[in-house]
Amino acid sequence: MGMLTLEKLAENSIASELEKPQLVEQYKATVDLHNVASSLWQDNEKIGIYNISINNIKETKSRFNNCAWLDEYCLSVRNNRFFDYGLHHISYAVLSDNEALIQRYAKLRYQRGANAEMSMDEMVAIGELPIWCNTVQFFMANDIAGIERNLNIIETKTLPKLPQKEEGLKDDYEFYKALHTGDKAKMEEILAKLVSPKIHKKRNDNPILNQYISLPALGYAKLAWRKGIEVEVNSPLVPKELLPIKPLDSYEIPYDFLKGNI
Repeated sequence: MGMLTLEKLAENSIASELEKPQLVEQYKATVDLHNVASSLWQDNEKIGIYNISINNIKETKSRFNNCAWLDEYCLSVRNNRFFDYGLHHISYAVLSDNEALIQRYAKLRYQRGANAEMSMDEMVAIGELPIWCNTVQFFMANDIAGIERNLNIIETKTLPKLPQKEEGLKDDYEFYKALHTGDKAKMEEILAKLVSPKIHKKRNDNPILNQYISLPALGYAKLAWRKGIEVEVNSPLVPKELLPIKPLDSYEIPYDFLKGNI
C-alpha cells in the first residue's frame, strides 16, 4: 500500500469530524471531550493544510482558527501543556487572522496542577520549555517588555543548557532578536535556513504535511507581516497567500461542546 495523499488524509479527517457529534451524543455520559478536542485538532490541521494545496485560503484560516479554539478548550479543561512543544500550535493561531482570538491566545498559560509541578510562567522564568511559545505570545500581543525579558532569559538561562539535539532553536532566538529590532534581512536569512531541506524535515516530520508547509517558518513570517515587515521567503513551504493580514468576515464556533467553554 502506498503512502496516503494529502487529499485522502483530508477526506478521512472530514469523515472523522462529521462523526464526532454523533459519538459525543451517544456516549455523552462517559465521553472524554478533551480527547475528542485533541482528535478534532488533528482533523482541522490536515483539512487546513489540504485547503492550502487547492488555494482555498479562507477555509485554511477557518480551520487554523478551529485549531486555536480547540487549544483554548484543551488548556481550560485539562491544563494541557502543549506550550512546552507547541510552536506548530501557536503558528496556526497567528495564521488565523482572528485578532480577538489571537489576543486571548497570547494570554493563555497552564497552571500548577496534577500534570505540572510548576506553572508555565514559573517555567518560563527559569528558561525552560515554554519559553519559545511564550516569546511568540508576547510578539502576538506586541508586549515589548515581555519580549525583552524573554530574550534575556533565553540568552542567559536557556541557551547555555540547550541539549545538542535542540541546538536548532538558536535560529529561533536569532529570529526573535531580528523581529524585535526590525532587521528584515536577518529575518529572511533565518527563514531561508528554516525551510532548507535538512532543517525543514527535522522540524516537520509528517511526511505528507511537510510537503506543503514549513513550521515554525510560516508562523514566524506571519509575525513579521503582523509587525508591518513584509519578509519574503523563496519557498512554496511558506505560502505567500497566508502572509497578508486579511481576517475572515466571521469566525463561527463549529462544535457545540466548545460553546460556552472558550
